[in-house]
Amino acid sequence: MSWLASLKTWGKNTAIYDNGRIVSYLELSDLIDANFLRLKALTESESNKSAVTTNLDRPLVMLSMGNSLVSVVHYLTCLSAGWPVILINPKLSNDATNSLLKDYRPNFLLRESQIDVLSLTQHNIAQSLAVIMMTSGSTGGGKGVALSASNIEANTNSICQFLPINSSDIALASMPLSYSYGLSILHTHLAKGACTALTSFTVMDREFWTLLEALPVTSLAGVPHWYDMLIRLRFTRRHLPHLRYFTQAGGRISENIAKALSEFSEKNASPFYRMYGQTEATARIAWLPPELAGVKLDSIGKAIPGGELCLKDETGQVIKGAGVEGELHFKGENCMLGYVNNIDQCASFSPLTSLATGDIAKRDEDGDYMIVGRIKRIIKLLGERINLDGLEAMFCSKQLDVKCCGNDSVLYICCQPDNKANVDAQCEVLLSIPPSYFKVVSVAQWPLLHNGKTDYVALQKQVEGILNDTP
Repeated sequence: MSWLASLKTWGKNTAIYDNGRIVSYLELSDLIDANFLRLKALTESESNKSAVTTNLDRPLVMLSMGNSLVSVVHYLTCLSAGWPVILINPKLSNDATNSLLKDYRPNFLLRESQIDVLSLTQHNIAQSLAVIMMTSGSTGGGKGVALSASNIEANTNSICQFLPINSSDIALASMPLSYSYGLSILHTHLAKGACTALTSFTVMDREFWTLLEALPVTSLAGVPHWYDMLIRLRFTRRHLPHLRYFTQAGGRISENIAKALSEFSEKNASPFYRMYGQTEATARIAWLPPELAGVKLDSIGKAIPGGELCLKDETGQVIKGAGVEGELHFKGENCMLGYVNNIDQCASFSPLTSLATGDIAKRDEDGDYMIVGRIKRIIKLLGERINLDGLEAMFCSKQLDVKCCGNDSVLYICCQPDNKANVDAQCEVLLSIPPSYFKVVSVAQWPLLHNGKTDYVALQKQVEGILNDTP
């Protein structure tokens, strides 16, 4: 990757801010070099201890990727050395971690300053494999997404073409670096000689807000749930003159939040970029120009530079007309190598030429796309297909925040306790199915995935538990 090889060219620019520590690009490059020598020496030391000659030239590394300088150095060491690295969330349970260790049999396990040499066996790993990211985040049980250095380079370069990142920027790493959106912030800012600020503070901490203005942070990036919290904490009432722009991705944003952020964007003169992506496409797939953020509140815009989007019907035929729903497909150099579930599947790949996103979308007359649901987020009641994401949007248009889940036998509409009466009333208006086929359930708090999206699997289990306990 060209940006990784040229870190030193940014000289004394600040690369990483880690809870008060300032690390220049020169220092970061030196830390990577020293870390490589240390890890290499460990393999030789272990080889001497076991009296076994090893040809471990390209170890497989499993990295517990925290938002810390140590993790960043470990990660960049692997990339620069060409060592394939599996990124896991530090909050992953011991059982889930042990399951991954059994499936992938890595040579190294890196957890902050703790380094474990687990094996000296050289695995048969495709030269194209650079990174494996887990789709399950902190819960475990998901699939591994195999990415190449070319995938990362292509997506980094593409993002840098439409986001106004410059070498004086300071981006706040508000999302886990084990998550593709969070990791893309690191990639793009290193590519531009900018600073990525790492912090353990959350939006609920006073220190977070102090840091925001003291550094000062020039760009923010977050998922819908994070921005929802910011708005509740009166973020949009603040004056942040140093905030050059801010971005959102990681799931569909409600029109209410999109409108509030667009109004703040205009008031604060900070362009608001809405984006769409998937781990399977390394990070970003589409983006909406900021001048449209307040006009097209439910749009993801067009494909990123170098990419192509299209819609396909259930027979696989391309949909050419506007306003017709179909599955969103993406074509670009950032499409993953493929899925992997164990070390044996890492030996070779047939890289994807296009990606079926699993999202249902439609295109407007301007060629901008709008996500309307998820293929797997559809149930069928009494022979009628119900788009659960679309149903949530209908309630949202009535200023009601609900989460919908269920199966082909029953629909669950979940809401906050103080909204139940209003949701009950709207069900009579919005739903055409008999009352025996849906239930409105009060839930105090939505369970969330590591990336801030609603954990619908956990929500459905929670709802079923509530109903089972109800006399």
